[in-house]
Amino acid sequence: MTRRVALVLAASATAFVLLLCLGLYVVARVFPNPSRAVAADVVGSWSGADGVTLTLNPDHTFEAQQVPVQIQAPERYSTAWTGSGEWRLSSPDRYRHQDVHLVLDGYGIPVCVKTARSGTRLYLNYRDQTEGYRYWLNKV
Repeated sequence: MTRRVALVLAASATAFVLLLCLGLYVVARVFPNPSRAVAADVVGSWSGADGVTLTLNPDHTFEAQQVPVQIQAPERYSTAWTGSGEWRLSSPDRYRHQDVHLVLDGYGIPVCVKTARSGTRLYLNYRDQTEGYRYWLNKV
């Protein structure tokens, strides 16, 4: 009887582990990690202080009005930038950081993507990145 009980317990434990793995897989597929942005999350119009607007189009082009790129690339830009160009969304790095790369006049400017269950926001880092100074853009 003891051998039979041991076999039943082993089979039950194996079935439990397999069902647990299957359940975790299904949950991961049904409820994806909110920290990964997709293009649909960033497409649209964004605004910031001082009349800044940024429109990211589904065809990966953008229009910008007074975007303060000089805080990202002071050696290249001395004032806010107005114009159009192309954009692309990076894949998350190992720290789950993602950027929208704006290509203006052949030069790339990273706009950081912040995702949460409450929504997606964009921001530009300025000064030292580790100090946490950010210029926020909110979806309109």
